[in-house]
Amino acid sequence: MSPRLNFSMILLALLGAALAEPRVTASGPAATGPRLWLWAWDRPEDLRFLKPEEAGVAFFVLGVRVRGDGLDLRPRTAPLRLPDGVRKLAVVRIDVVPAALKEARLEALVAAIEAKALVPGIDGLQLDFDATRSQRPLYRALITRLRKVLGRRMPISITALASWCMGDRWIRDLPVNGAVAMLFQMGPDAAEALTWLRRGRPLAGIAQAPVDWGLALDQPLPVAVPPGARTFVFSNHPWTVTSFRRAQRLVNP
Repeated sequence: MSPRLNFSMILLALLGAALAEPRVTASGPAATGPRLWLWAWDRPEDLRFLKPEEAGVAFFVLGVRVRGDGLDLRPRTAPLRLPDGVRKLAVVRIDVVPAALKEARLEALVAAIEAKALVPGIDGLQLDFDATRSQRPLYRALITRLRKVLGRRMPISITALASWCMGDRWIRDLPVNGAVAMLFQMGPDAAEALTWLRRGRPLAGIAQAPVDWGLALDQPLPVAVPPGARTFVFSNHPWTVTSFRRAQRLVNP
């Protein structure tokens, strides 16, 4: 059997196992918490001015770069100060050297996330990975393995390219609790996405779960966030009371 054929069979087996995984409905803190969430990346952040009922915080906890010969792990190094009682999601950013995401790397990737990302006090885990079309079967397999390791006790959500929540619905049956449509830095898909939104067409993500909106302070959309939609907001600069109020106005114009 040729190596190419063998790897294709592995991919098909992993895809079949993933499709057999029971569907997970939206539940847990990420689904029932505040409408507004702030992304806090790996830089010093002091968010003690937040009131727990005003916003949750999705903070960078781990970066993983998958190479052909292993993983590069970059845990959070910048201080993060939060008020008591605020809802928290731990965000794992995954980057992959082209063609490096292989079945042999999945177990190591799951183990790294389990060991480094599940910090005390979090209400859920969020995966941030712009999977290419060829990487989708293995991303599905990764999420399925994480779900089996973590069980139902830990809500899992993903960030999603805008196209994944429009015409391309490949994420709809992933075993996760929700998806955040990334409606900024959309690149060549921006014009099509904006046309979709201006026409009032709905975003669709995980089955039976509403799509969360992902926005950036410096890239406002020409359309309003739908009433009641949960929104995650990214800032290129450390959060302040002023920038937080701007984020609030994105949700409640």
